[in-house]
Amino acid sequence: MFLIDDIKSDSFPTLESTIISHGGHVLRVTDSQYRLAATLWNPAIQVWPSLILQPAIYDDVSLALSTLYSAKVPIRIMGGRHSYGGYCSHRGVVLDSSRLKNITINWEDETITMQSGVLWREVYDVLKESEYIIIGGLCPSVGVVGFTLGGGYNSMYTRSYGLALDNVLKFTVALYNGTIVTASSQINPDLYWALRGGGGGNFGYVLEMTQKIHRITDTKLPSGQISFFNITWENQDLKEALLNWLIFLKDIADMDTRISFDVIVYVSSERRFIMMWGTFNGPQVELQPLFNSWLIKNPKPDTFSIFNYTQMDIARELGILINPFPVRERQHIVSAMAINITSTMLDVILESQPNSTVPIAQFMDIIYLNNANKDKNTAWPFPDISFDIAPGFVWTTLDGDYAAINAAESWWQRLLNAAAPTQSIVGAYLNYIDPYMPNWQSMYYRNNWNRLREIKTIWDPTWYFRFPQGIPPITRQSLATKFTSKWSILAITFTITVFSKLSYL
Repeated sequence: MFLIDDIKSDSFPTLESTIISHGGHVLRVTDSQYRLAATLWNPAIQVWPSLILQPAIYDDVSLALSTLYSAKVPIRIMGGRHSYGGYCSHRGVVLDSSRLKNITINWEDETITMQSGVLWREVYDVLKESEYIIIGGLCPSVGVVGFTLGGGYNSMYTRSYGLALDNVLKFTVALYNGTIVTASSQINPDLYWALRGGGGGNFGYVLEMTQKIHRITDTKLPSGQISFFNITWENQDLKEALLNWLIFLKDIADMDTRISFDVIVYVSSERRFIMMWGTFNGPQVELQPLFNSWLIKNPKPDTFSIFNYTQMDIARELGILINPFPVRERQHIVSAMAINITSTMLDVILESQPNSTVPIAQFMDIIYLNNANKDKNTAWPFPDISFDIAPGFVWTTLDGDYAAINAAESWWQRLLNAAAPTQSIVGAYLNYIDPYMPNWQSMYYRNNWNRLREIKTIWDPTWYFRFPQGIPPITRQSLATKFTSKWSILAITFTITVFSKLSYL
């Protein structure tokens, strides 16, 4: 006990019993529910925490933060468990939002309030019988809060209605010491600005947020349907097909935010294809004439199909709803936020599958984001970009980690080099956070880095909400300045021991 200043052992059983009495859970490695709760979506970055606290009410989140902060016990905040860096977990105490599941819709105001444990599939489920959509993740098992704090684009709807962060009206946030505050354009506007683009876990524990929902009416289709299309080229001149597409974007789509695209490119010695998904948020009769001048060019697409789909239909069509949690494969994604795509960059994008002794599959994803950011008064650093070039690298075994990650990072560097003469790449998408990213401060945040640190200093001056690639306060007065690494590890060990022993009393 003497290892930690001011620690009070009786605070821990009080915290535990309070959380449980209000319907929450306290999970240790020996509990039957622990493994399911601790499992991350991507097995390549799995970390097993020592203790998981799952408060069911806001007061218990506040109590947990004040208790653990006072005891100088580091924590991580867990939501949908999709962090590509694994930063939602660590070998210590995790505050898990999974018991905070309330969703409230105000149809008159056209808003929805979601607690921090809500996943996008649960939001889509409550909206599916309406004419409304929300800017949420294409992957429905992603948590609503983490997705939004990092920017949150939806490749099918964002060009029409903005990023998820553009649509947030209010946050309720628990601070490091347990104080609960509101952040909006009128209340704590600096925190509101930082939360919208500053990334998950940096400024506080977001308990809930209120976001706009959008009624789909311009399509003239029933039940919130939109024109969803699929265009494919296979074993043709893929570079020419992509060049034609880029011309179409410049001449037509850049000026028409009703048009959205998400493009998959796959190249191997056996098969080469482009698959474009997209939406048109207008009367379907106008879609074909807009596309004709592009699609009559050679090489002509092999298929061009149009469907009337709801937001739930689109997710189902893309095959995401049936994806398991966790995924079976190990994954690594890199991101390049690009103002444009040059011919030299296309040569890198169209490279064949990685040459490796370990089987690695590479799937190129190009998300069209021109004029996606509607509210410029946020921490979103990329109002000027048109694309996120974000390939996924997939493999199956632990011994393939080094080769696969090296292949991904080497590819990313080649793309960066190809874009350098035109300065086409200006950063990387925070929601695809990459533990190996060089110069990550400028790549994720660009010119917002210093202002974000200033706001961090106000709202988390001791750097309690801390993780690799997180935003530090300017003062850098953190818990680490009071304890060496050795004592911090002993503090965590002591805390877990107290919890474990008390569980048997």
